[in-house]
Amino acid sequence: MARPYRLALLIMLTAAFFTFSSSAIAGETSADFSPSSIFCKDRITFQVVSGVLASPFALAARTLVLDYAQTNIRIGRMLNDPQERKYWFRGNTEVIFEISNSYIFKGFGHYIGGITGLVRYNFVHPDSRFIPYIQGGVGIVYNDAYKDMTQRAIGQAIEFTPQASVGFRYILNKHWSLDAEAMFHHISNARLAERNWGINAFGGFIGLTYYTDWLYTGSLLKKLMGE
Repeated sequence: MARPYRLALLIMLTAAFFTFSSSAIAGETSADFSPSSIFCKDRITFQVVSGVLASPFALAARTLVLDYAQTNIRIGRMLNDPQERKYWFRGNTEVIFEISNSYIFKGFGHYIGGITGLVRYNFVHPDSRFIPYIQGGVGIVYNDAYKDMTQRAIGQAIEFTPQASVGFRYILNKHWSLDAEAMFHHISNARLAERNWGINAFGGFIGLTYYTDWLYTGSLLKKLMGE
């Protein structure tokens, strides 16, 4: 098995071990709390997900082969309590700041890393531990793949990364969830460079989320936001 896939498997097993361990230690059952109560206004989330993205994807026939293992560290804030919506499903909105790092294991170049802003909608059904979500956003990344002059997909050091994901959280207790996510990830430079075929990759992630309100109730975030 190739090294990146062994790494992804190790991450999955480690995440599952620590998540289920924390659930057992907490000793919480459905009688102790409502899983949907986690999703409330001003809730702060810390999420780490790791996985593999592979290109080409069907949306770009001339996209070159570029496969990379990616880890994303995210901090989010929920903007509202779950609401019933006339033309949409019950849920709440979350804004997320992400730091991303990728190791290229097939194709050209060695690394891709940057920051992303995301907006997520959590589909929150009362008392359900299974919380699907959709999210989208755009970021900027620094890479060394552009140095390979034999390819025309990535043309400069700084590229843009529009992306979209669907995923779910399985709530284990009031502080932890186990997460899985599928992502479409695009890389290009908006024609700022001559080489701009772009990369269209698709892949999957698994990870953990920690839920807290200490950052906000502890007044640090309030001070930063001028409240």
